[in-house]
Amino acid sequence: MTQVVIADTRKGIRACLDEIFGAFGGIGKVIPKNGGRVYIKPNAVHFTPFAYTDIDVMDAMLGYLNDNGYNRVSVMEGSTGGNFTRLVYKVVGYAKLCKKYGAEPLYLDEGKMETVGLNDGTKIRVSKRLYDEIINRGENFYIDMPKLKTHSMAVVTLGVKNQQGFPVAPDRMAAHSHGTLHKRLAALYAMTKPDFCIIEGVKATAHGHIPLLSFNKDLVFDTNILIGGKDTLAVDVVGARTLGYSIDEVLHLSHCAKAGLGEGDIDRIEVKGIPLSRFDKKIPYTLLRKFNPDVRIVIGKKMACIEGCKGNTEAIQEMIYNDYNGRGGWSLIYGSGFEEADLENLPGEILIVGPCACSETGARLKSIYPGRKIHQVNEHNDLMNNTRLQLKLSGVPPLKLCPCNPLSAAFSLLQAKLHGLNATVPPLLG
Repeated sequence: MTQVVIADTRKGIRACLDEIFGAFGGIGKVIPKNGGRVYIKPNAVHFTPFAYTDIDVMDAMLGYLNDNGYNRVSVMEGSTGGNFTRLVYKVVGYAKLCKKYGAEPLYLDEGKMETVGLNDGTKIRVSKRLYDEIINRGENFYIDMPKLKTHSMAVVTLGVKNQQGFPVAPDRMAAHSHGTLHKRLAALYAMTKPDFCIIEGVKATAHGHIPLLSFNKDLVFDTNILIGGKDTLAVDVVGARTLGYSIDEVLHLSHCAKAGLGEGDIDRIEVKGIPLSRFDKKIPYTLLRKFNPDVRIVIGKKMACIEGCKGNTEAIQEMIYNDYNGRGGWSLIYGSGFEEADLENLPGEILIVGPCACSETGARLKSIYPGRKIHQVNEHNDLMNNTRLQLKLSGVPPLKLCPCNPLSAAFSLLQAKLHGLNATVPPLLG
């Protein structure tokens, strides 16, 4: 049977790593000492607290590798649209950890790119380093280290979905709508299939995927676990179960299992350490939907994709209103299937999000409201422009979202651009 270990972090992170690797004969049996490089992929999608792989767990992991003679280590990530990895590493402390242990911070949103074909029939661009050293990794070893999180679009975001950091930001847009996201996640996993996976679950999040600072007490809770094993799909199945979900409720995991990319049957997975019976609650994954009451939100009656324009737009609106006191007095439209009455008496400037809403309402709104400013985001998952425009309409400067000195943020952006930044980042001053 496929083995997965659930270790209790209250006895210490290093002890958990001993327990997890020990189940497979020890770290020396898991990671060959053959001259290859060890690559770690945390979830560093954003610098919001509890959205990224815990800094203490990353510290322990890098120290553990060093102590066991693995001195050629890289920590790689490509952050979400509207952000850039160099800044995330600086804010959350990964850059300092890399310096402490002599590890390489590898920013996958910088430098040369390579085009690759996925098994879903699409093509994406990825970092050339990823192409050369992970997709075609030879003796290199890839450790997947996601965080235990729910996700409003994907139900959970664990080891399989952690591969979403690999396509360059512009290439994440096309497969981020109804029926495409979960297939894309399975295709990315097939491309890069990790050698080992450890889910960091010191704390877990509800109502995913980036916890609102204003509601941390409702969204972040202690789980005190690490979940590890050689089969990332099996690790994810167990991780999803600790959050209350079966594989049938998480489509990208089902796709992976059907494609033979790992063990998806919970009954064929031997869980060591903490028993699954300890986890008896279902953690909500949908957004809180706490929006500014002074923003008129009009959602199409026919379709509004939670995987695309609906999910991202609502997550951004929640964050800007609740954590940054964004103002209202404007209108927000997404989805498809609008009646004439839906578009009447809209207040203020208007933001239309998604290709469906733009094609259906763009011209109509210009004729209804001549002279009114009408902004359009024509992609399902254009996080940068969606965030930029919602910030502008809400009166929130982009720099307010960054919890570091503005000059430091600007310097990081300059460094990233000098190294060939290919991420989409809003203008710092709006």
